[in-house]
Amino acid sequence: MAKTEKIIPVSPPPRVELSDNPVKLCNEIARLFRGKMREREDAEGVMTQPGAHLVLAFLASGDGTTQLELVHSTHLKAPTVSVILKKMEEEGIVRRECDKNDGRAVRVFLTEHGREIDREHIKLIKSVDSKALSGIDEKECETLMLLLTKIRNNLISSDFDKGETDK
Repeated sequence: MAKTEKIIPVSPPPRVELSDNPVKLCNEIARLFRGKMREREDAEGVMTQPGAHLVLAFLASGDGTTQLELVHSTHLKAPTVSVILKKMEEEGIVRRECDKNDGRAVRVFLTEHGREIDREHIKLIKSVDSKALSGIDEKECETLMLLLTKIRNNLISSDFDKGETDK
């Protein structure tokens, strides 16, 4: 697949009603990280879809998981995981097998091709991580991880009502 024109993500315009805060900055950092990954990645097919690398990562660390377990682990919607797995299977990245103990459950396994994609993706992540964290010492990194973990856990455990807004 030929590389296309380099796209550099830009920051959203400043808005008076949306003050700068850590969550907003994390969102921008995540967007920039994904942009840098796409610039360097040679992915095609299903692996260009949002959520595909997340599913791949969970399978790489817990091969033989069920589709439902992937939904819960990734926090992706069930139809999204279903479509990703179907395309991954078509592209030879995963294989599915009926659970020997529970005929209703289907277990998902990475193929050797899937493992190779995961290994290459890990190399790329480490490269971008290294660049992103340059100039940050170990103590600063520990503090940042502690704070970001708290923010993530707050979002995971929060019960947001639809339409709820803080004033």
